[in-house]
Amino acid sequence: MAKLIQWLKKLFLGDDSNARAYPYDESVSKKHDEPTTYKPEAEAVNPKPFLEDPSFNRQWIIQQVDTIVRIPRRLTVIDPTKDCAICQQRFGSVWMFRNHIATDHGSGFKLDHLLSFDPRNNRIYCQIFTLSLKQLPMMPPTFTITITTERMTTMVLNSIYIFDGVQLMPVFVGYQVLRVYSSNSFEITVTLDEMVLAKGRNNSLLITATYIIPGIDSEYQIVEQFYFTNKEAELKTYTRKTNKTELKLAKLPPYDIPRYVVSLYKTNCRDNNLYRVSLTVENYSIQLALLNYLEAQHLLQEYSNYTILKPVIVAHGNSGFFSISIDQFKQKPKLLSEEVKVVFVSEGEHETKKIYGFIDNISKETITFRKLKLIDTAKVSKVSFLLNRTTFCLEQCALNRMSANLIRSLCFPVAVARCPPKCFTRFEWIQQSVACNKEQKMAVFNIINQTSFPAPYILFGPPGTGKTTTLVEAIGQIYKLRPTVNILVAATSNFAANELTSRLLNVIPHESIFRFLSHSCLRKMEDIDEDVLDVSNLAGQSYSNICYEDIYMCRVTVTTLTTAGRLIQANIKSKHFSYVFIDECGSAKEISSLIPIAGLATNGNTINASIILAGDPKQLGPVIQYDFLKQTTHGLSMLERMMNLPLYARSKVTGEYNTEAIMQLRDNFRSHDNLLQFSNQEFYDGQLRAKASHEIKSKAVGWYHLPNQKCPLIFHPVIGVTRKDDMTSSLFNREEAKQVIFYVSDLLNNGINGKPVDQNDIGILSPYARQVIHLKQLCLFRKWQHIEIGSAEQYQGREKGVMIISTVRSCCDGVGFLADPRRLNVSLTRARSLMIVIGNMETLEQDPLWKKFIAYCGQNNTIVQAHESKLRNK
Repeated sequence: MAKLIQWLKKLFLGDDSNARAYPYDESVSKKHDEPTTYKPEAEAVNPKPFLEDPSFNRQWIIQQVDTIVRIPRRLTVIDPTKDCAICQQRFGSVWMFRNHIATDHGSGFKLDHLLSFDPRNNRIYCQIFTLSLKQLPMMPPTFTITITTERMTTMVLNSIYIFDGVQLMPVFVGYQVLRVYSSNSFEITVTLDEMVLAKGRNNSLLITATYIIPGIDSEYQIVEQFYFTNKEAELKTYTRKTNKTELKLAKLPPYDIPRYVVSLYKTNCRDNNLYRVSLTVENYSIQLALLNYLEAQHLLQEYSNYTILKPVIVAHGNSGFFSISIDQFKQKPKLLSEEVKVVFVSEGEHETKKIYGFIDNISKETITFRKLKLIDTAKVSKVSFLLNRTTFCLEQCALNRMSANLIRSLCFPVAVARCPPKCFTRFEWIQQSVACNKEQKMAVFNIINQTSFPAPYILFGPPGTGKTTTLVEAIGQIYKLRPTVNILVAATSNFAANELTSRLLNVIPHESIFRFLSHSCLRKMEDIDEDVLDVSNLAGQSYSNICYEDIYMCRVTVTTLTTAGRLIQANIKSKHFSYVFIDECGSAKEISSLIPIAGLATNGNTINASIILAGDPKQLGPVIQYDFLKQTTHGLSMLERMMNLPLYARSKVTGEYNTEAIMQLRDNFRSHDNLLQFSNQEFYDGQLRAKASHEIKSKAVGWYHLPNQKCPLIFHPVIGVTRKDDMTSSLFNREEAKQVIFYVSDLLNNGINGKPVDQNDIGILSPYARQVIHLKQLCLFRKWQHIEIGSAEQYQGREKGVMIISTVRSCCDGVGFLADPRRLNVSLTRARSLMIVIGNMETLEQDPLWKKFIAYCGQNNTIVQAHESKLRNK
């Protein structure tokens, strides 16, 4: 080995005196002079001249990256689908090979992996070959690759590969002798994928060559890596975060609301029956479009009511931030949110200017803006707010792609095809919890084997039944068992999409997952896990649009429903995705659920992907701002509507679902039996089974505050005063908030049954935004910044060890939107070990369902009595 290293140093690092003493070995020439056993198919192509295009005059930068000397690992025949030509390793399956490429090589490929195979393998710090690349004026993209060496030894060229981060493309495989004395060079013409022409994209070119060292009884191999890139682009190390090829987004058509819709809105939709009809194949497109137009028109009208004339604007120094006090609005701006676009109109002596900005923050007293250009605030005569029509436009575009045949097959299926493709019957389960659960296993089996295709498959996941776990298992199994398949995962919210991404990172290589985030997420990066950011278009703390590498080098793409529309704008190849998952589908408008389906799961009139709809129609549905539309099919999700179709409905005879089309998960792993029982009976026909661990069930049992020591549920009656916020009209209740603080303080100071309780273990839920703000202020004052406080909407899909619910309404006529059964279901199913509900019994009992819940608490002796309540309030 020492002799080898000494000879290599003299040969490659400049002292060639001894190297020249080794004569050219004629036997080597005789052995290897006959060329090759393989030439790429691209050489057989007869490219057409294309001289007019100036892009063919580009020059190319080539940079040597690394050189390794190694002991070859021989494979007599290389199967390009299962064998790695870089490492010369053989893999048992296509999936194992692709996993190796993604994990050990990946988009930022280096040769370091080769050093681990044999201690005799070494890196040498010099360049062996000279590489030139010339693009020919032809189409498809055609190149001449020339390789020479100036080293005083005979090289036998074995192979040339181009690696784009996903696959190895063979340019040459065989034997070709290179000798410096004869100025021998190797030249080959090859046609490559047009992506190598893209500005800023680096590709690896890998050369392997062998030589026999006289006097050393071993054959060694040189492996040398180069990057090549267009000269117009700066040459950088090719990693996932740099040198990507951005895909251009097609411009969206204008979203103009028809005049007849504006007229209907002005008459308050007088013909109410027209909009309450059920969706059918015949009226599907017209009805969904009409209702969506009405919602957009309502928002436009509301936004116009927020216009402020002659505003008083306060500048925050030279920061570019400005604020307006809430009391300047004639109508409470309850529909405004962060990232809404703002127009500042400035009146001058000779012209009127418009400066645009965005809402940065909304507080109780002020709205803060950030403006794109500085402006004299004293000259601003008007501030108005613009509705972002992008989501409405993407929804309408998706609806327009749904032909009558697609609507009939996807949205109103009547039967399963019963002719699934190749079946997978045996699984190596990724998550052991799934392997032990009958319904989860069956759901995964049916999703992978596409038993409902072309009809969507529905995963009905009641609270705590492991819906997300099942989705992750299914996606992981598809990734493993179908190595050529790409998967789109869409969710209704960024939180749900991030949670899925985080879970998927535990079962799928990071290089194979891309989380596509909207630009608005840039401001909320601190709320996103670093692991998720690293596989997103916000990696590197900056935003980038969709890039070729993000989509085509990653097999799993995760988006929200709206951002999935950007994939259509980017003209992603038809039939790219074979599975489309929509999580939390029950909380999305039907037209919103079409965005990741139309054009991504379909191609013209053809359905090219299995569609999986996951969610729970018994939990919160779509958020609709126009009250009138809540009484129409616009407030109905695709999941809920389809579960009423005969194909997905429970059989009246057997009481069971057709498991080829729908699976209800039944085992609740989240909650103590008593915390589950009420919702189970009222919403799920007693179908759920309490399967939480003993640790979860027993944690709060016996806690000294419990009225019933065996039941970790408390209903604490409080007769408070319901107050209305002047600006937002939202309600709050200081007496209930005081009781919440009492319980939180006791939990943090004394724990439960001698065991400490962390702030992250506690969740506080209130249906009213003003009460949420009030509780946050009280907690922050006590430095309890890690306690999560939010509404039912924010908690859907979430859970906490301890949940405290403040109902707010007290001594009121009616319970307002507390009467929504789905909001109650979500609220009562978030707790694992302990749930505390605080409210006015008499007020809540005005609602039949709340009256049932309070009766349930009474039957289980979990209501705090009046004398006990006084003691706890002290």
